[in-house]
Amino acid sequence: MRGAGKVASWDKTQYMEQRLEDKLEGGVYRGRKVICRDSPIDGGVYIGAGEREAIVVDSKKYNEIKKLYKKAREKALVGVVTKDVAKGLVLNAVYNTVKEAMKYDKDAVNGLINICNSGTDGKIALDVFIKNKVGVCRHMALACGALLELFRKDGYIRGKASIDRNTINGGHAWCRYTNSGGEVFILDVAQDYIGRLEKAENWNYRRPDEQKND
Repeated sequence: MRGAGKVASWDKTQYMEQRLEDKLEGGVYRGRKVICRDSPIDGGVYIGAGEREAIVVDSKKYNEIKKLYKKAREKALVGVVTKDVAKGLVLNAVYNTVKEAMKYDKDAVNGLINICNSGTDGKIALDVFIKNKVGVCRHMALACGALLELFRKDGYIRGKASIDRNTINGGHAWCRYTNSGGEVFILDVAQDYIGRLEKAENWNYRRPDEQKND
């Protein structure tokens, strides 16, 4: 997937809301808040613009995200004795932890969805994919976002994570992180990119209000 200079469509969430209008109430789907741009991630459910699995992210109920968080914290430690988490190491720690934990494998993902019979908006935990060490862009993005929220919850960072998605000759999802100073970073494990928004050349990650008017 490439498309840094191409026009992107940002209406996937709107399509999802229209498609499931009779099943959504106040942004809640089957007891969980729907994950969308700038919404909380941990505790929510991520639903497709088209019919597919509904991914539940819940570090309190399930264990795999917590295991990843432990690994990410270890990567972000500075000092053998003090074992303090270094704020400046958190983003790379999260990105590398997810990259090591999940292989991009669309066939394996579809196999898990079929086994769990969740392909028609059925709920399936993100932990299922983490445990089986596979995912595609949406699973990797959710894992990054959940880990960043846990780092924030524990007071190591003050910024905000978001799961963003758009369409450029096919849909794509990634994790966006805005630090406490307003700087925006992209964590896109599926496309091997971590860095500042303005430096990205592999995809058009800019939101509609950030598009350049050349």
